[in-house]
Amino acid sequence: MEKKSNGIFIKEGLKNIREVGTICSTSRFVAKAMTPKINPADGPKVIVELGVGTGSITKEILKHLRQKDCYIGIEANDKFLEVCKEGFCVGHPRTEKAEQSSYDGHPRPQRTEQSSYDDNRNISVNFEHGFAQNIQEILKKYGVKEVDEVICTIPFRILPKRDTKEILQNVKKSLKKNGHFTFIRYLWAPENKEIFKELSDFSVVSKKIIMRNIPPAEVIKMRRG
Repeated sequence: MEKKSNGIFIKEGLKNIREVGTICSTSRFVAKAMTPKINPADGPKVIVELGVGTGSITKEILKHLRQKDCYIGIEANDKFLEVCKEGFCVGHPRTEKAEQSSYDGHPRPQRTEQSSYDDNRNISVNFEHGFAQNIQEILKKYGVKEVDEVICTIPFRILPKRDTKEILQNVKKSLKKNGHFTFIRYLWAPENKEIFKELSDFSVVSKKIIMRNIPPAEVIKMRRG
């Protein structure tokens, strides 16, 4: 999977650098820094990833998920999405559609494409082809109103301001109170003030610079107030 995903990332990055943001997939060092911290005693978590790419961060996220958690990845590039579905076995013929129920105050997401990534853990992994701006519409398909964490690798600095604003507004509406928004900034680009302007009621939890990535990056985690 790794060789195939790297080849597709380079090809798609060269074809549309404004959409992809780089020609290399995210390193495992950045992936580990962006992964949400989930404690065994925590209630059920819904984690959303915007800009899944070829799944380098997804793979790290799934290591930490429990059976009661749910992952939803949203990707606009159909080539990347194909690699993810193949790599994480989404749409496997043994997968069955689960009924929606309620638990611990959370709606149980309707599993339309549950992954068999780890048969023993039976975790809920779902991929959606779509734009990050449509996060709320996509969540409705799973019966989810609010999420615990949004992890984002979208290259905001090279997006039109209108798109950046629309994505951030919908992220804000989708996150529960005290939920986290974690995003990446490539160090070759200046800090995007638009993000902090739109998320003015969010607080910065942490910033971490990671040089072992192409290009070097900063991972920023914010908490909704």
